[in-house]
Amino acid sequence: MCKNEGSLKGKTIIFTGSSYPQEAAIKVEELGGEAVYLPLIETSIRQTEKPDFANYGWLIFTSRTSAQAFCQLHEDSVPKIAAVGEKTAEVLRTNGYSVDFIPYVFSADNFVKEFPAVAEGQKCLFIKGALAKNTIADMPIPVDEWIIYDTNLKLDNAQLLKDMKHQTIIFASPSAVSAYRKAGGDWKDAEVAAIGHITEKAIKDECGHIDFIPATYTYLDVVNEIAKGRCTE
Repeated sequence: MCKNEGSLKGKTIIFTGSSYPQEAAIKVEELGGEAVYLPLIETSIRQTEKPDFANYGWLIFTSRTSAQAFCQLHEDSVPKIAAVGEKTAEVLRTNGYSVDFIPYVFSADNFVKEFPAVAEGQKCLFIKGALAKNTIADMPIPVDEWIIYDTNLKLDNAQLLKDMKHQTIIFASPSAVSAYRKAGGDWKDAEVAAIGHITEKAIKDECGHIDFIPATYTYLDVVNEIAKGRCTE
């Protein structure tokens, strides 16, 4: 029988994304672990002329960061909105926008399979970061792209992380993986968690190992996955 199943007692969980995942960090503490926020990336909003949203039938968001940047524009009249993930949708809804489509699995790869039938050929605007992949733009429907933010690597934090031992590190983007590796991170003496199969692939491409990956791509789900995976007699 697993005495510590569902517990994080004695564990240090390191979050590496660009924004502090408050709900998940609280969950770590509730389960007896220590939550550490050590961002490996930071984002900055571009000061660019905004497009005419009236030209589009849909706006597409694949990250909380792009949604947060868009919400700072305080647009009153927008077309339909598609969002990848409940957390991205939550940002938009909190700022007064309706979200009309979310894919069943929270990933861009699944989005492009489901969304074209929903869009019905309408022109779309993908609001994205500079490092976002071409997955959305390659859909067989008209898609324009608008880069609303840039992503920078925080190599100073990555250097600190590289020197830590016996931690559980959560990576939520290929950019965070890149920062870790550029600082000399070698995956030794650490458990590794990935949010999303694209991040998983980035870790494996860098010769890393995956100890935890949730079926649903959220911080809270990966924390629960880590807690379930910790089992001692």
